[in-house]
Amino acid sequence: MPTAPEVLIVGAGPVGLSLALDLHRHGLRVRIVDESPEPSIWSKAQVIHARTLEVFARLGVLEPMLAEGKLFRGFRMHDEHGKELAHVALAIHGSHYNYVLSLSQRATELHLIAALAERGIEVERGVRLESLREEGDAVTAELVDASGAREAVRVPWLVGCDGAHSTVRHALGIDFEGFAYEIALIQADVHIDWPTPLPDDEVITYMGEDGPVAAFPLPGERRYRLIAFNPPDAEAELSVELFDELLRRRGPADARVSDPKWMVGFKIHCRLAGAYRRGRVMIAGDAAHIHSPAGGQGMNMGIQDAHNLAWKLALVARGRADAGLLNTYEEERRPLARATLDWTDVATRNLAIVSGLRGRVARGIRKQLVKLLFNFGFVQTRMSQTISMLEVGYPGSSLAAESQVDLWRTHLFAPSDHAAPSLRDRIAFGDAPAPGQRLPDLAWSSAAGEHHLHEALGGLGFHLLLFPGAHAEAGAAELLRALAASITARYGDAVTPHLVHVGDAPPPGWDDAAVLLDPDGVVHEAFGARGECLFLVRPDSHIGFRGQPALEGPLVEYLARIFSAAPPPAEAAS
Repeated sequence: MPTAPEVLIVGAGPVGLSLALDLHRHGLRVRIVDESPEPSIWSKAQVIHARTLEVFARLGVLEPMLAEGKLFRGFRMHDEHGKELAHVALAIHGSHYNYVLSLSQRATELHLIAALAERGIEVERGVRLESLREEGDAVTAELVDASGAREAVRVPWLVGCDGAHSTVRHALGIDFEGFAYEIALIQADVHIDWPTPLPDDEVITYMGEDGPVAAFPLPGERRYRLIAFNPPDAEAELSVELFDELLRRRGPADARVSDPKWMVGFKIHCRLAGAYRRGRVMIAGDAAHIHSPAGGQGMNMGIQDAHNLAWKLALVARGRADAGLLNTYEEERRPLARATLDWTDVATRNLAIVSGLRGRVARGIRKQLVKLLFNFGFVQTRMSQTISMLEVGYPGSSLAAESQVDLWRTHLFAPSDHAAPSLRDRIAFGDAPAPGQRLPDLAWSSAAGEHHLHEALGGLGFHLLLFPGAHAEAGAAELLRALAASITARYGDAVTPHLVHVGDAPPPGWDDAAVLLDPDGVVHEAFGARGECLFLVRPDSHIGFRGQPALEGPLVEYLARIFSAAPPPAEAAS
């Protein structure tokens, strides 16, 4: 059995660790190294949003995280006297995880490390990357361990997940343009005694005269991540007394801060790498983008970078796809990073403006602005959906495509064995989840029990949803069975067909495991499937292609963009 790694990952933070798990899940041999002798005790990242929770569920690491972490479902904003200005109840729709998980970055890393160890992968600590060079069909990386011993490692692929000061990015000569804010930030893991009981499943914020302070709930009795923007003296030595003073000055005067586990301060930056890939080397996470902590997006974005990259790199490494597929990693992820940098920059600058208002009149204006902005239901809903990252998609990607026969051609030239969609069918299909969008995590019931779509499509590879239509005629399922058989013959287990059937039992000729029973038509309705259609779901749970009616030709043309070779015989026959 070969033991040489196919991918070397530099950096064992949450991004590198999740990438290692994802690549291993796809069958690749990975090696992961990190310069630090142990996981950091500092936890600059703490919140895990709904989309990342979905990723962790697919990686098989979510349950222990949920068991240890703290769920929170809202934000409360107060003035410096404790008067409530706004209450934001998170309104997260379309996911099984309608909350935010509060878990320290260190704890997240330890869970990922444990999962890797269970799979026989150990993080190599005290090992730094000194240089790299691409040579033909491989990358040679010069590694140095804690003793000074050197090792030249030759691997087909290398991914830098080594943070904002990325050695990999520097070695590739990729610029990291941006700026540093004048705003400083300090934070600590502390115990807080509040003068009056406060909800332990919400973030508590106080808008003080000289800036805001926020307390994020942590696991443990009265444990919080206390974060303060713009402390009076950014150069002052951090102490529990400083955090205690800041909270009492900006919030309740008789609150008490004690028992810090750690304290840290840092400057906020806004930077974006000029490229995410050079040949056989890629970067992800903070190595590619850093921004204001507004919205808690940073670590989550990095983990989703890894999830986008993993399936593509696996196909290329296995010879199933051309290396050009890796170009879509930057094509899809870099514009999202740019957009996130933009909106977090606006939020940060607005926070600085509001925090800078001084005097009685200014304080009144600040309070009214907070009330006006955050108490509207529309604002709360948009805020919830944005920070959840469930609406992140790739509608303009070269991997997003659809086929819908023109209405007049449908009736004049459609193949006789395919039901011609009506105008209403076309309208419903047009309103359905579009290519590039995340697959909605629908919940529905059948005689077999309760179902969640993400769980039902939890296997590796692509998933092909075949809809006969909500009012399909007899024989429609048999027609789609022929299509499913043809796709399986071409692509093996790289593409798994599923018939979505309006009924209480699978139709004749279909294996039970290949049928999603939809007796009440919930799934059909969500996908606009009044008539016959299909949806191809990517391995990262985004819709790649949709077609109406369910024609094989356009689907195969789309798959040809991705797959450059047929599966090995054993795989195709499986």
